[in-house]
Amino acid sequence: MTDLWHGFADMAAVESDGELLVARGEGAYVWDSAGNRYLDATAGLWFANVGHGRTAIAEAVRDQLSTLAAYSTFNDVANPAATALASRVAGLAPVPGSKVFFTSGGSDSVDTAVKLVRRYWQMRGQPQRRVILVRDKAYHGMHLAGTALAGIDDNRAGYGDLDRDVQRVAWDDAEDLARSIDRIGAENVAAFFCEPVIGAGGVYFAGADYLRDARRVCSGRDVLWVSDEVITGFGRLGDWFASSRFELRPDLVLCAKGLTSGYVPMGAVIAAPRVWEPFWHSGAGAWRHGYTYGGHAGAAAAGLANLEIMAAEDLPGRARSLEGALAAALRPLADLPAVHEVRAGTGLMAAVQLADAAAVPTAVARLREEGVLTRGLVGGALQISPPLVVTEDDLALLGDALARALG
Repeated sequence: MTDLWHGFADMAAVESDGELLVARGEGAYVWDSAGNRYLDATAGLWFANVGHGRTAIAEAVRDQLSTLAAYSTFNDVANPAATALASRVAGLAPVPGSKVFFTSGGSDSVDTAVKLVRRYWQMRGQPQRRVILVRDKAYHGMHLAGTALAGIDDNRAGYGDLDRDVQRVAWDDAEDLARSIDRIGAENVAAFFCEPVIGAGGVYFAGADYLRDARRVCSGRDVLWVSDEVITGFGRLGDWFASSRFELRPDLVLCAKGLTSGYVPMGAVIAAPRVWEPFWHSGAGAWRHGYTYGGHAGAAAAGLANLEIMAAEDLPGRARSLEGALAAALRPLADLPAVHEVRAGTGLMAAVQLADAAAVPTAVARLREEGVLTRGLVGGALQISPPLVVTEDDLALLGDALARALG
């Protein structure tokens, strides 16, 4: 009997069937406690961008913890690792001159952004601008605000109406976004939250034209644009940020996962000058928000070492160069009766949509037998998002394993 309550799990089934104990990892592979090797097709949970077993990150964290593990960054207090990482991230940000607010993870970043955009408009003398628009299929974390923002009905079920000022729009129609803002009144809309590629909702990419048109809609109506890049940030889509690749110039960027490649939990909100300047203005006073572990020294050391690896090995460029190889490895699966659709072609992020959503648990189990770890996404798709260190041979192995398991 396990004492661990697993996330997103049917615990009766876990209790009955047992747990898979992942014991170690190296590169794009992990091993279970019995010594079986698996290609990590999900990069942990979209986060192991530099791969597993990077001792340089472990050593950086060890050295930092031995010197100063953590200290509050409230008020005027900081630590060298946090200030260095903030400068590094700001230098990579899609909008020059950005500032960085650290959190403990992606859901923290979402909650921070919800409070930030509403506080921003209050400071601008427009407190009625409270409505936040989100897309169908969207996933924005599992804190209270993120659950309210969810475009996934199952994630909201059972909690009631958490935020009446959240409204949904079509995930792939910029005109629907425009109509919604005009119907509500732009003077009442605070922000539009957008994953450049929808992740947990099934890996859906509405296209570069959609993103460009939606950004134009928001700019023309003075609605803040929030890019949720918790998944897509730090290289997964072939640039440091998807917002850079698609020239979105976001007002806020939400990130986590790839910031440290999951070696230590950490997240961030990157604020463009338009948003941060009112808060930094003389007389603005304190914004009463923050987290105990925001700017955690050990986590910041992990982030610095992680970003050094990514830059030295040009992992964002590697993801861009391999996006065609991943799509080619998965494309033949579309001809299988068990597969409805393959969604791939933008960075190292894809999904294999099964014809029968109920078949996902069986497919996941068969893939484990083939030496591949993946999981099901909303609507019956299999998540494909390997570490950015994956090779073309690894991708070929992945395609062959999927063909056998689904055939």
